[in-house]
Amino acid sequence: MTNRIPGGRFAKILLCASLVWMGAFQVYSTPYSSGHALAAASAVNKDSPAPEQLRRFAADTLQQLAKNDPFKSWSTAKPIIEPLGPGTHSWLVTLSEGKSGSTGPLGYLIISATPDGDYKLVEYGLGENSLFARPMLESGLTGLGLSATTKSGPTVTPIYAGPVLAEWMVRTTGKSGAVHFIDAFTGELLPESPQSWSKQAAGYVPPSSAAGSDLKSLNADATTRHAELFDPYDNIMWMTGEPVQTGGERFEHFEHLLDTYKQLVFVTTGPERTYSIPLPIFGYQKWSADPLSSGEDVIYILTGSESAQRWIALDSLQQSGKFIAYAD
Repeated sequence: MTNRIPGGRFAKILLCASLVWMGAFQVYSTPYSSGHALAAASAVNKDSPAPEQLRRFAADTLQQLAKNDPFKSWSTAKPIIEPLGPGTHSWLVTLSEGKSGSTGPLGYLIISATPDGDYKLVEYGLGENSLFARPMLESGLTGLGLSATTKSGPTVTPIYAGPVLAEWMVRTTGKSGAVHFIDAFTGELLPESPQSWSKQAAGYVPPSSAAGSDLKSLNADATTRHAELFDPYDNIMWMTGEPVQTGGERFEHFEHLLDTYKQLVFVTTGPERTYSIPLPIFGYQKWSADPLSSGEDVIYILTGSESAQRWIALDSLQQSGKFIAYAD
C-alpha cells in the first residue's frame, strides 16, 4: 500500500472487487487552500464549537493513548475538531503540537456520536500520510487536473461513514459543478457519486463495543504486532480464500486468529459498494476493562502503510466486509 499515485492502484482495486464481491450535522465545506487541514478545522471550532462532552472525551482519549508508544507525544497535543458529514454525526480530531514551526499534525482521532448521545472512538492513527492528510488530498486534486491555489479552486468536504468510507467530496466551480470523490487514505480517485455515497452513508452505525464516553473503565494497553507491514498485492491468493470467523467483537478470539495466521486481509464487501480496497492486518491494540467493572475488553486492529498507521475498532468493520488469511 505504498504506491499513492492517483490511478496507480485503481486497476488492482477493480480486480479485487471482481474476485471478492458477493453479490444531524450540516455538511461543512470550504474552498481548498494551501492551509486547508488546519485552517478549515480552526474555522469550524470558531463558528461551530464542538460539544463539551465531545471535547472532554477527546481529551481523555489522548491521555489514555499517550501512556504507550508510539503515542507518548500526544500527552501535550492540541486537538482541533472538525465535523465530518453529511448526517453521520462524526468528527475528525487533528492533533498538532501547538507550537510555532510545527511541521505537521501528530495524528488524528475519528469520533462518532451514538443515537443515545454517547461518543465512540472509531479509529485513530499517525503518520505523514494518515487519514485525511493534506498530501493525499493534493495528490487526488492533481489527478483531477485541479489546482488548490487558484481563487476559483474546488470546494472540498471531508466525509465519513465508517473506516472503509472515508472520502473527500470535491465540487468544482463553474456551470457544470461536477462532483468527484477522493479516498481519504490513499488519494485515489473513486467511482463514487452523490447518490452512491448517500446510500452507503445512510447505513452507518457507530461501533457499539468501541471505547466510548459511556465506558469509563477501559485502559489502553501497548500495541501488539504479529507481523511486519505487508502489501496484500504481493500475493493475491487471498482473493480466492475463504473468510475466517472472527467470533464477533470478542478480543480473545481475534487474538487467537492473529496468533495462528500472523497476517490477515480485510476486504470490504456489500451490494451498495462501488469499490473495494483491502486492508493488511498485522497487529492490534487492546483496551482492557477494569476487573472490577462489568465491561469487556475492546480491540482495535492495526493496519496501514509505511507512511501511515491506523488503529480501527474491530466492531466498526464487522458488518462491512470479511477477514481472509494472508500468506507470504
